[in-house]
Amino acid sequence: MDRRPSAASGLGELGAVPAEVRRHTYDHVYRTLRRALATGQIPESTHLVETDLAARLGVSRTPVRDALRRLESDGFAERGPSGGLWSRTISSDEIENLFLVRAQLDQLAACLACERAEPKQWEEPRSLIEAMNAAVAAHGPASEQFSEAHQAFHTSIYRIAFGGRFAGFLGKHLLQYLEIAADMSYREPARALPAVDQHQTLLTELASRDITRAAAAAEAHAQRSATDAKDARTRSILPT
Repeated sequence: MDRRPSAASGLGELGAVPAEVRRHTYDHVYRTLRRALATGQIPESTHLVETDLAARLGVSRTPVRDALRRLESDGFAERGPSGGLWSRTISSDEIENLFLVRAQLDQLAACLACERAEPKQWEEPRSLIEAMNAAVAAHGPASEQFSEAHQAFHTSIYRIAFGGRFAGFLGKHLLQYLEIAADMSYREPARALPAVDQHQTLLTELASRDITRAAAAAEAHAQRSATDAKDARTRSILPT
């Protein structure tokens, strides 16, 4: 049986999951599909067929099936009236709410990190800036590698601000939305401010021990990301 995806599947340039990450197949399938749905790479109302997706990603149907269940639960896919699963992109109102929550959380984290950080605690986010820079140089800011380093950077700030236990809670329940925000913000690198420079500026202000400056930098970073995400979404839904 020919399991190659059809040319008219609507899946665009969705490519195979790299061989080196297949030991974490389910997570990478889920994140790859979520990124494609959040950024409009898979357009609204595309029929999500397990066999097509598995063939395109170069994996078995099982991790695709599991990822699609989670994406349906997350609101990125929905059942059609006659059956089948269909893509659902993120709306402008949902983007607004996503970045509103992010801005408030990041400002609180910035203030607490300024108050609570020991000098040596800034070593981890500095090293993650270097990891982001390496990921951008090798793969670009829209890559899986940058996304992982980016999430780890913000997790490290939350760990400084809130402590390990609550940062772990954020990682399990809230940081996926930060990752979605980043997927949208850095979708079109030529139109966004350099991703690494943004985070270097943010880190400099966080480490200044000036709470007002740190909070302002966190707010500016979130607003810049929101603007890039909204612009990217607008362009993705305009007719070509």
